[in-house]
Amino acid sequence: MINTYLDYRLIARDMGKAIDRVERQPQVERETAYYLDNIGKVKTVEEFVNNDRLFRYAMKAHGLSDMAYAKAFMVKVLKEGVSDPDSFANKLTDKRYAEFAATYNFEKLGEQATIYNRAQHEVPKNFGLQVDLAMGQEGFRFYQAETANYVANIGSIKSIDDLLGDQRLLTYAMATFGLSATTETPARIREMLEGGVADPQSPANRLADKSWAAFVGAFNFAEHGAGTTARDAVQKTVPQQYVALTEMVLIRPHADHVKAEAAYYAANIGKVTSIDGLMRDTRLLTYAMAAYGLDAATEKPATIREMLEGGVTDADSPANLLADKRYAAFVGAFDFVEHGTQTTTRDAVTKETPRLHGALSELGLVRPGADYVKAETAYYLANVGKLESIDDMMADRRLLNFALSSYGLDPAVETPQRIRQMLEGGVSDPASPANKLTDKRYAGFVAAFNFAEYGEKATTITPAQLPAIDKFMRQTLEEDAGNRNEGVRLALYFERKASGITNFYQVLADPALAQVVRTALSLPDSFASADIDRQVKFFEEKLDIKDFSDPQALEKFLTRFTSLWEIANPTSPAQAATSILFSQPVEYGISTNLLFSIQSMRR
Repeated sequence: MINTYLDYRLIARDMGKAIDRVERQPQVERETAYYLDNIGKVKTVEEFVNNDRLFRYAMKAHGLSDMAYAKAFMVKVLKEGVSDPDSFANKLTDKRYAEFAATYNFEKLGEQATIYNRAQHEVPKNFGLQVDLAMGQEGFRFYQAETANYVANIGSIKSIDDLLGDQRLLTYAMATFGLSATTETPARIREMLEGGVADPQSPANRLADKSWAAFVGAFNFAEHGAGTTARDAVQKTVPQQYVALTEMVLIRPHADHVKAEAAYYAANIGKVTSIDGLMRDTRLLTYAMAAYGLDAATEKPATIREMLEGGVTDADSPANLLADKRYAAFVGAFDFVEHGTQTTTRDAVTKETPRLHGALSELGLVRPGADYVKAETAYYLANVGKLESIDDMMADRRLLNFALSSYGLDPAVETPQRIRQMLEGGVSDPASPANKLTDKRYAGFVAAFNFAEYGEKATTITPAQLPAIDKFMRQTLEEDAGNRNEGVRLALYFERKASGITNFYQVLADPALAQVVRTALSLPDSFASADIDRQVKFFEEKLDIKDFSDPQALEKFLTRFTSLWEIANPTSPAQAATSILFSQPVEYGISTNLLFSIQSMRR
């Protein structure tokens, strides 16, 4: 009376060993070797379905062996894919078709469908898109210009009078702390700054709104005098906070790249003695313009030359006539009109320009050039396949930064602890840290580096290859078990599907799952013809759907099923001719033949 239970437990308690026995079957070995050798060569849906050996292997892996003959039907499933909720596969009641289309996702991935790995293919593509996105954001040029102006000029402010006298700097500084320089009166701003924050009863400290105290604490002329703006709280923290408040997606070049560009600039800028010389060296020109918030890649060479040739001595020069003062700042440093061949020996070029470039790079306000994107992508592709754990990924900061940036996440803001928490939680559990966030960039990142689910294979796994083979092995295991005892097959199938069951309508949509539940509740087969809502209500009264996701509760449930199955089927005959699991009975609502006949109809 307990044969079904014992047979099931012998397999379930050591699934790895059971799968290993399946893998060693000569026919399974031959078919799997052929599949692995050939699946990566398939580029189109037609190539896939016309290779009968490959196609049958794939269909069996997804429990669709009985539909392997229906190639026209499956072509429609594959070509429409699953991206559109109204696609053919998504509209079918049997969700195995959608799962199949998701594994061999020709509709979305095209020629890469059978070799696609998110970490190797999606991430590099995303990185290039993020660079363009970051620089094309609404307001980016404004924030870039204002920050460049702040970094360049805040050090010249030595007093409250100086700060109040420069409306642009004052506006930037106050905005960082959520204050408006246009709505607050100069008298009130002066009162706050002169009062400082050392005295608990100072004007800023007495306010319930602590924005003023924060602003005065940074620009604390009362305590630090002329040295106020030389402090990191003003030079570094303020622009960092300002940029953070903009909530822009930023791409910060890797530190090694910034150093390399700075070294190239230092080694070569002194050799430049004319406008022509600067224009000829694109790398130098790009670096120099970026220091002043300008992008040499998007500015026309004719415009750059016009600005440089006009200088800044004449108030009516092209650079001075622009409302945007970035060009005036750039030309003021590289003023060949006034300084001639000595231009690049001046501190404005040799010291101030590298300082400004470094500050803006650190803030993410310098566009990574095409060479940088190419170099970082090459480094990433050369190394990502070597990662076998979260620890490996965390240890390679350059690669990690590239990966985070690809999903619009700022490596300078994300802490190692937070990144590790996200990766360890994975995305299988709806309640995982990444899934619980409304910001779905994290879930995208974790899904690409899914060590929680795939372990050391996370950065090399391809859905159409190893996962499909794993499904084939499990399917074969269940079929072999069913040849001896259909009850064992049903129990193994239910165990495989249980964690994904969220309501009893799903159970009723799958005849095999429904058979297990009816057997466990000692219900007659005739109960299957009752009203669907009535069946669901009865199941809900007798069972807790959450138990199917609880290993201990699930084990108790399957123990009851296998025991009752054995009572009803003491000889445990294989039901090959009427297999519940792989037939297409009426419970699905629509027959396979009918589905096949309508595959060419317009919806």
